[in-house]
Amino acid sequence: MDGTRGRAARFRSPLVLLALPVLVVAWIGWSVIGFLTSDNPLDSASKVPCDEAMEFTGVPLPAGARDRRCVTRVWLDTEYDVRFRITRKELDAWLESEFPGPELDPKFCAGEVDTCAHIEFGDQRPSQAVAADVSVVYEGGGTALVHFEPFDV
Repeated sequence: MDGTRGRAARFRSPLVLLALPVLVVAWIGWSVIGFLTSDNPLDSASKVPCDEAMEFTGVPLPAGARDRRCVTRVWLDTEYDVRFRITRKELDAWLESEFPGPELDPKFCAGEVDTCAHIEFGDQRPSQAVAADVSVVYEGGGTALVHFEPFDV
């Protein structure tokens, strides 16, 4: 009987050693598939101060921005999701002063937005955004809901 227990223990040890890597690989695969198939990958994002998100762009939020919500997601690249409300007039002034050149244009928009733009930042420090996507939904009373997404890759 002692020989049987010794033989069982010899077989159990390699099985445990093989099972651990298989479980780790399965967990990683499950996580990646869940992320890639999620309707909103930013659901798993981390809330951050909006000053941190805008420091990534090198540009401050407009002074009139309210109802701010800022999150970040780092996977293959760094991406921030900055949402805020502002008057249409203040939005136009901010875009013109901070990002001269690109204009909001509804013909390039996807989804349920009124207008959008893609902004290239040019020469930035290595730890800063290289571009941002901006989409705007115009609300009543001259207010705009802005979705500003700077990223580095």
